[in-house]
Amino acid sequence: MFTDERHAYILNKIQNNDRVSVSNLSKELRVSEVTIRKDLNFLEGQNLLKRTYGGAVAPLNHVIELGIEEKSEKNIEQKDFIANKASQLIDDGLNIFLDAGTTIQAILPYLNKYKDLNIITYDLEIAYRLSKSKDINTYLLGGYIDTKTKTSMSIEGYDNLEKIHADLSFIGTDAFDQDFVYSTTENKAKIKNRMILNSQKSILLCDSSKFHKKGLYSFNKTDNFDYIITDSSNDELNNYIKLNNIKTL
Repeated sequence: MFTDERHAYILNKIQNNDRVSVSNLSKELRVSEVTIRKDLNFLEGQNLLKRTYGGAVAPLNHVIELGIEEKSEKNIEQKDFIANKASQLIDDGLNIFLDAGTTIQAILPYLNKYKDLNIITYDLEIAYRLSKSKDINTYLLGGYIDTKTKTSMSIEGYDNLEKIHADLSFIGTDAFDQDFVYSTTENKAKIKNRMILNSQKSILLCDSSKFHKKGLYSFNKTDNFDYIITDSSNDELNNYIKLNNIKTL
């Protein structure tokens, strides 16, 4: 296994388990503990993990993938505030990409007043709830079902997404800073980026607690979004939006 492959394995292991040990990694990757320590030291130098006695954990400013149930209990009021603002950009007859996650799911109650919407998503909960509406056509990107995040992803689904174009894309994130917006997995990062590329306008929906955090994969520059809709509790974030001439509501 090459060095880059070991690094990717270690980071994915931390993402899924919160921590790793030198001894276990040495056995799993079939390399010496000295090699593993060098790998961990290098990754710590990149601010991708934090060394501990006998292993490593995720750094404090990095996010890991949480289950959908755990996410649904966080920042409920902020998510509803953001969703209400975001819904003002919607109109009848639009084609819309909806990213996955609980912030995006908060938009769903506000869609009932619109007609003839075409919604494309890979979020199973979004697809299920919208399937009950007669005025909304829902398209679910197919593929492997991730039971932790309740999403559906595959190479075939991504290939289908490349052929679809939308008026708006509503994108969520677990982490962003002044430079980049991040995802915790490579597959989700690819889907988010493709949705942005294939839409006329892209809107980032994020509560301010996610500012100044990082994820494993960046999928776009923060100032590339047409709109950033967030709660108003972070003055530094509000100033960043103004200085970069990014629209908000």
